[in-house]
Amino acid sequence: MEEEEFFRLFTPQSLVHIEDRIAEEKAFKKAEKQAHEEGEEEELAAHEEEEPKPNPKYEAGKKLPLSLKDLFPVEYTSKPLEDFDEFYETQKTFVVVGKDMTIYRFSATNALYLLSPFNPIRRGALYVLVHPLFSALIIITIIVNCAFMAMTEQPFTWIEYVFTGVYTMEALIKISARGFIINTFTYLRDPWNWLDFAVISLAYVTMGVDLGNLSALRTFRVLRALKTVAVIPGLKTIVGALLEAVRRLRDVMILTVFMLSIFALVGMQLYMGTLRQKCVTFANFTYDNSTEGNETAWSYDDAWIEYAMNPAHWYTPDGTEYLICGNASGAGHCPPNYVCINNTHTNPNFNFTHFDNFGTALLCTFRLMTQDFWENLYQITLRAEGPYHCAYFIIVILLGSFYLVNLILAIVAMSYDETQKQDQADADEEEEERKKAMQIHAIQQTIHDGLREDYQEYLEEKLSQAKSHSETSLSDHEGEDNADKISVRSNKPEENGQFLSVSKKQPSLSLPGSPFVRRNTKKKYNANHGDHQPLMLDNLPYIDDPNAVTPCSDDLNMNLTYKQFLASRRNSYASLLKRTGSSRRSSFASRDSRRSLPRSPRSPLEKPGKLDTPWDWKKPKDSSHLHPLDAGEHGKHVENGSLHDSRMDIEKKSHDGDMCHPHAGKHVDPRDMMVIKNLLAHAEGHRNSKHSIISEFPFEEEELPLKDRLYNRFCSWHCCRCYVKFQEFIAMIILDAFVDLFITICILANTAFMAADQHPKSPELAEILIYGNYVFTGIFASEAFLKLIALSPPNYFRDGWNIFDFFIVVLSFLEMALDGVSGLSVLRSFRLLRVFKLARSWQTLNMLIRIVAGTMGALGNLIFVLAIVVFIFAVMGQQLFRDGYLSEYADNMPRWNFTDFLHSFMIIFRVLCGEWIESMWACTNANGPVCVPFFLLTYVIGNLVVLNLFLALLLNSFGAESLSGGENEEDKEPNKLSEAIGRFTRLGRWIKVKVIVCLKVKMKSKPKPNGGDASPRLNGKDLPDGGQPFSNGELVLVENHSPEKSTGILENEKKMDDETRPNSRGSQRESLSSNSRNSMSDDDTKLSLTKVDAEGEPEINEVKVTYANYPDDCFCKICRRKCPCCIRFENTKLGKRFWKIRCLAYALVEHKYFETFIITMILASSVALAIEDVYLSERPILAMILEITDRFFTAIFILEMLIKWTAFGFKKYFTDAWCWLDFVIVGISIMMLVFELLGLQKMTAIKAMRTLRALRPLRAVSRWEGMRVVVNALIKAIPSIANVMMVCLIFWLIFGIVGVQFFAGKFYKCEDEDGVKLPVNITANKTECLAKNYTWVNSKVNFDNVMMAYLALFQVATYKGWIEVMTDAIDSTDIDVQPDPEVNVYMYLYFVFFIIFGSFFTLNLFIGVIIENFNQQKKKAGGSLEMFMTEDQKKYYKAMKRMAAKSPQKSIPRPGNIIMGWIFDAVTNQKFDIGIMIIIMLNMLTMALEHYNQSEQFTTILNYINVSFIIIFTVECVLKLIGLRHYYFKFPWNIFDFVVVVLSILGEIVSVALSDVMDQFLVSPTLLRVVRVFRVGRVLRLVKSAKGIRTLLFSLAVSLPALFNIALLLFLVMFIYATFGMSFFMHVKHQYGIDDCFNFETFFRSIIYLFQMCTSAGWNSALAGITNEEDCIEETQTFDNGTTIWKDCGDYKIGVVYLCSYLVLSFLVVVNMYIAVILENFSQATEDVQQGLTSDEFDLFYEKWEKFDPEATKFIPLGQLSDFVDYLEEPLRLPKPNHFMLVKLDIPICENDKVYCRDILDALTKNFLGTSDTPGEIDVNEVEKDKEKIEYKVVSSTLLRQKEHYAARVIQKAWRRYRNERGSLPSPPPYDMVISKESDMITSKGSEMATSKDSKDTATTVNGDTASTKSLKSDTSNKQTAGSSVDVHIEIPESEITEETAMLSPENRTVELRADSDVVA
Repeated sequence: MEEEEFFRLFTPQSLVHIEDRIAEEKAFKKAEKQAHEEGEEEELAAHEEEEPKPNPKYEAGKKLPLSLKDLFPVEYTSKPLEDFDEFYETQKTFVVVGKDMTIYRFSATNALYLLSPFNPIRRGALYVLVHPLFSALIIITIIVNCAFMAMTEQPFTWIEYVFTGVYTMEALIKISARGFIINTFTYLRDPWNWLDFAVISLAYVTMGVDLGNLSALRTFRVLRALKTVAVIPGLKTIVGALLEAVRRLRDVMILTVFMLSIFALVGMQLYMGTLRQKCVTFANFTYDNSTEGNETAWSYDDAWIEYAMNPAHWYTPDGTEYLICGNASGAGHCPPNYVCINNTHTNPNFNFTHFDNFGTALLCTFRLMTQDFWENLYQITLRAEGPYHCAYFIIVILLGSFYLVNLILAIVAMSYDETQKQDQADADEEEEERKKAMQIHAIQQTIHDGLREDYQEYLEEKLSQAKSHSETSLSDHEGEDNADKISVRSNKPEENGQFLSVSKKQPSLSLPGSPFVRRNTKKKYNANHGDHQPLMLDNLPYIDDPNAVTPCSDDLNMNLTYKQFLASRRNSYASLLKRTGSSRRSSFASRDSRRSLPRSPRSPLEKPGKLDTPWDWKKPKDSSHLHPLDAGEHGKHVENGSLHDSRMDIEKKSHDGDMCHPHAGKHVDPRDMMVIKNLLAHAEGHRNSKHSIISEFPFEEEELPLKDRLYNRFCSWHCCRCYVKFQEFIAMIILDAFVDLFITICILANTAFMAADQHPKSPELAEILIYGNYVFTGIFASEAFLKLIALSPPNYFRDGWNIFDFFIVVLSFLEMALDGVSGLSVLRSFRLLRVFKLARSWQTLNMLIRIVAGTMGALGNLIFVLAIVVFIFAVMGQQLFRDGYLSEYADNMPRWNFTDFLHSFMIIFRVLCGEWIESMWACTNANGPVCVPFFLLTYVIGNLVVLNLFLALLLNSFGAESLSGGENEEDKEPNKLSEAIGRFTRLGRWIKVKVIVCLKVKMKSKPKPNGGDASPRLNGKDLPDGGQPFSNGELVLVENHSPEKSTGILENEKKMDDETRPNSRGSQRESLSSNSRNSMSDDDTKLSLTKVDAEGEPEINEVKVTYANYPDDCFCKICRRKCPCCIRFENTKLGKRFWKIRCLAYALVEHKYFETFIITMILASSVALAIEDVYLSERPILAMILEITDRFFTAIFILEMLIKWTAFGFKKYFTDAWCWLDFVIVGISIMMLVFELLGLQKMTAIKAMRTLRALRPLRAVSRWEGMRVVVNALIKAIPSIANVMMVCLIFWLIFGIVGVQFFAGKFYKCEDEDGVKLPVNITANKTECLAKNYTWVNSKVNFDNVMMAYLALFQVATYKGWIEVMTDAIDSTDIDVQPDPEVNVYMYLYFVFFIIFGSFFTLNLFIGVIIENFNQQKKKAGGSLEMFMTEDQKKYYKAMKRMAAKSPQKSIPRPGNIIMGWIFDAVTNQKFDIGIMIIIMLNMLTMALEHYNQSEQFTTILNYINVSFIIIFTVECVLKLIGLRHYYFKFPWNIFDFVVVVLSILGEIVSVALSDVMDQFLVSPTLLRVVRVFRVGRVLRLVKSAKGIRTLLFSLAVSLPALFNIALLLFLVMFIYATFGMSFFMHVKHQYGIDDCFNFETFFRSIIYLFQMCTSAGWNSALAGITNEEDCIEETQTFDNGTTIWKDCGDYKIGVVYLCSYLVLSFLVVVNMYIAVILENFSQATEDVQQGLTSDEFDLFYEKWEKFDPEATKFIPLGQLSDFVDYLEEPLRLPKPNHFMLVKLDIPICENDKVYCRDILDALTKNFLGTSDTPGEIDVNEVEKDKEKIEYKVVSSTLLRQKEHYAARVIQKAWRRYRNERGSLPSPPPYDMVISKESDMITSKGSEMATSKDSKDTATTVNGDTASTKSLKSDTSNKQTAGSSVDVHIEIPESEITEETAMLSPENRTVELRADSDVVA
């Protein structure tokens, strides 16, 4: 039977068969190996044959494919079966299919050397192992175990033993079923089991031995939860992407560690010991030098040191951290009475933050890279060392943080993208398969149901006819075993001695492939049956084997109808299935046929035919040999055997001789097609019916089920006629567009009402809000009810929005009903969901909600994975660190701890948000350094990988699909809101048109002025009535017609305008440049100005729009037409003079130095703005100078504006956005001047306006190309960014309103005079607090109203200041009640949800939008050339472009002197470079060993080592100088090395002589030595395995220009904000985040502070500082003596707007552009490296070329070609022997047997890319450019030369043979002479010779097959050579064929031979 054919039980015989196959394969491989050794050509062919791979569909752990499920016999579940994946046919494996159809694969060897696959114990274990309940039990155990692990106190002591017991049982079952470790598919071959095994072993070990913390490793059990997720499809993608990302992160991790090490070394050199500086008070210091007893007196210094080192005397501003100070200029100063000392014994942050040794320095740089609390490190370092050290941090942040972290994001995004694509492809394939299976099923069933009776009739009729032939054939087989019963394949000899063997026949039909891989046709590969896979249909006779032959119609003893059923049925099936596209020959099958192993045990000659099955599938075995037509309805065995006879006869006849024509089955009877049509229609009907396909009565009408009938009866409200009328009336009202508009307005109003909630609120407001809620609830409820009536429930509930509305209305009523119940106020927040109703009419919100909804499934999966990761780490942390915390902190437990699961969970969640360092300090204090790897691992996996998946997921769901999807939906459903608004606009237009018509009618009644009728003229000719000339001479009608006509004309013109709009600007420029001005007086030519497109989208013009060399006309077209005096004015003297002035102005503006001058002025004025700082009042002269320069700049800018007005005219000036910017800024300056003259400059409004001068630097943007590109991209992204902002605000509004309901008024607390919060047992509430004279204060950031809530949420979303907000929320109890620590701990959930949806999600939308915008810009900018290329051609084109940029360098000549020559050879050798590199690395290592306060001995040793390194580097430098001579300074690295060596030597000399002077050096030579590490870049190219890292560096190099532009833009934003900050917050009091180093007092400090905040670091403390309005000076006071006390209060409103706008601009937009660029370039670079050739490869090519062509002639001799291509690096290298490969590449050969470098590179590139068909234009454009420069003649090519050599040999052989036969003839010319003569001849006739391009037409492919005919003809059609030449036709005997000719394909064995007649004689 068919299913038993595919699924066969695994028996001892199966094992024997496998062993036989293994032996066969070994023999086959051995034979193959010998064949390989004999000939090179086979080896080449062997390279191309791919290895067979396991079929992914049959992978262990996957479900059985759909197509096999139907065939699988139920009784075979949980039993060992023979492996059906052909890959494992020669491996000892078997499979078991579980009850849930999962495939399990096992090793067929003995488990534990004892249990064979047939052992009952092993069988029992197998049965248990594959049972679904077993895995379910284990999963439940794991989950329960996890729950117990999360508990702080274990309820039962014995529970751990239970779990251990369950796990042990599981392991034993697995080991006995699978075996232990030796073979594949055994227990320990599965990495998941390593985990289990380790956990179980530990459990048993810890029972006896106490391993302390090691026992916590049991928590890794939790990881097994991940194993179960792989079963859920969506989770599989996420987990797959995670694992893929972790795998790919290897290279980034190496690069990160490398870069961070360099930064750490630099940090150590700069800041070792500097963070120990403290402020010590000297007020209480007394020196007592008296001695008591015989003790020696203390010296003064000792006493001072003893006093100074006492921490009690150090200054602590906030009572916790000591103040860091510095003595450098600009460093932090100590307060009065304090002095700054260094070398104290502690560092900041519990002694964790310092650069005193390499480990902590590395941790600090990692902290900078992850940007966690880095502002603290930045601020203390700058306080200690001075502001200029910000350069170090800028570099680390830009390179480390922005670049490396985003690279990780790029990799995660790419992994996710690829995994998702792969999964999508798999899913599509499965879906396709399911459809196929259903189609086949339907057809089978149809035939089964519909045609069975017909078969029966035919059978009965024909039985008697067939009977006579059957006797003999049946009797032979009567007594045989069932397995060998009659079959087409039986090879027992018949009585007449013939075999029924069919293997030599060609199949008659191309049958489509089966949905799964066939297994038992695996015979020696035969080209004939490669593509014929059987169809698994049991009603098709004879298709069980590709070799089965269709019976011929002539031989069948039957009438036509039977033929239809037998022969043509198959054909129609084939065509039918072809139409459904089921040709599914799988690649695995084709690979199998290639493996070409003989498979005797399962050869088709032994088994019954595959489809010899009766109709009923579940048939008893013995009926397997029946004909499909012979079984009755229930598969009964037919007794009389006559059927067998008839069938046997048919088969025998069909196979007997060659009487059958191969295409007998191809003649399809037309009637067949009719039958098939019916079949198809029938099948379709089956599939579309609601019930199962297998229906007994396919043609009967189906009755609706009861549910549907009830639904139709009760829910479709169509009662009486009047009700229907009423319904229509209601529908007309409620479905109108105006109602929609009204509802939208109500939604907005309702949202505003909900947002109006605040604390404290007056009773009136409270009442208004309550009644407002009732009103809105009523409106929305009535809308829902009326819609329900109008649409009737079935239609109403079909729309998702309606269901949503109804749900909200129900909730509103529920909330009103439960108004008094406490704790249900949360229901009120559900009203907020109404906001989302806006999405109906708001396109972007709709799109984003769709994106969110689309990612919901994946997002749910991701959140699940996130939860698992957090859970695993939380449980591990709790198990590992709990005891440490309890013992260390006892009563003083920090809020963030690992004492119970909730706190552990929150710590891990905080790490995921990117804050790990502070929790790590607390943990390390309690538990020691084991915390560091734990936190780092959590951060890398949780934050860098899992969290970046969020972003990857969003980026993936963004993209064109989501955007275009929205538009299509919009087309389906008209937008009611826009319709309503459209009605208003139409009304407005209608009124306007009426008014205009009235006016025109009135004007018409007036008499026309004289000359009004005159037609316009063009070039002296009359125009038709109403014509208007265009610049190109076309005519269009002008609107001077009657009002009725005018509208139509307007519309036409508008249409035309629309069609030509895209080109309008271009044509304008062209016409301007082409129409040169002929004469001043030609009025009509002036008329023909271009029509300017005033409508259309606003566009950002560039300043230099005009390419014409004269300005536009003075007056616009309308003026000239309506007012002839304009033209007259132009012709007057004054007019002509004015024109000359304009031309001059125009020439001035267009002059290249004009812009340079203006940019200089802009920069100078910007610098002037930056100088106006807090010290300006102390420098009156400077203030005066600045005032004068300010007026000077204003005058220059006004002048510039006037000149531009004159040159361009107003229209052009004011249609340019950049000019508008200039105009506004100049306008402000003019107003300032006016106010100053009027003496009003002291007014505050004027002062505020004065700050707008800070916008001046913006003018530089339009004049700076790089920045303009970035800004243009940004401006184009503004609409989408604004949309995302709005969506963010709406998302946040919901959380904000909920926050107000939860926390309004609850953040107040009672504090004492020191600002310490008092415990609840001292003051319980507000009244007690005030009674005891304490203060009742509110937190600065709170939820008292929606605006405050927005600010609080912004702090939470950026993770700055969020810990304080969360602390307040967790402690809050009630209004006017004192907060109690952690009383409200489940409020953490509110913040967790907000962070997931409000931060992870909405903030990442910004990146999504920017990247999407980026890609759209790129598509627009993409060249048209690449659009028309195939992928291969694109790769080749890119490679060519790179190639064109390179050319060979002249190599340094080797010196003549023998010793210098040796040195030269040594220093130019690669090994020398690598040796020096290793020494540089060792030097790094010794530098890393340095640490603060190291012992004298250690220092001495390090010094000696250092000196030895200096000597080595000096020797290297000297050797290179000797070897390379003056060429040494040609390379930048050498110059750098030279400088380092000189400085090091100087440093050593100086440090020996004057050790103190060394400290004064700004840059120590050691620091420069660190930079040498970057030389590693040179060596990386030589390391083959470093390709990934090269890709990363390559992508960095590619991104640098764009990143530079973005950095410039960031600096510009910072510059403008710094000047604003100085004018607003210059005098703010030093408090909170504002201190003496970080403030807005000077420009430089502002920039330093703003740089810190562009990563959002510390903005919350800065905000607190600049918005501080308490305890400060309200007004500025000036005293008579000239001193001024400035107002030092902040400004709340300005401060919030200032910082929030800065954060959005810098942190959310500009920094995200960085991310976009890096993502883009990284994927580009990866693509280049994976698919094409990078410029690196071309560099290496030319580096190698130098060795062969030292003079850079660009040519090498042909003889060296083989060596050269072998000497190259991968991927261009062709390893020896490469002769035939070079022949195949057909490389052109030039005169003197030279080869041109670009030709070689071109050929190798094509060979690597596999592109022989390159587009012609590329060759011409790219390659020929270079060939034009170098003149060279192609005289031959490698392929042609091979042919020539071969021909010459043949001629010589023939000549020798001829001479031997004829006797004494003169000896033939030597072989070389033949060839050289021929080349000379060809050279002389070079012009006629075909170039290398022609020779490419005869390019050959290396082909292993040898043809039988080998004749050599010379091509007579070619041009004859100069001398008389002969045509030789030589037959090559079979024996003469050499391997060279065998290499050539048959068509290329024709050799062009032109030989002098005297040579051949």
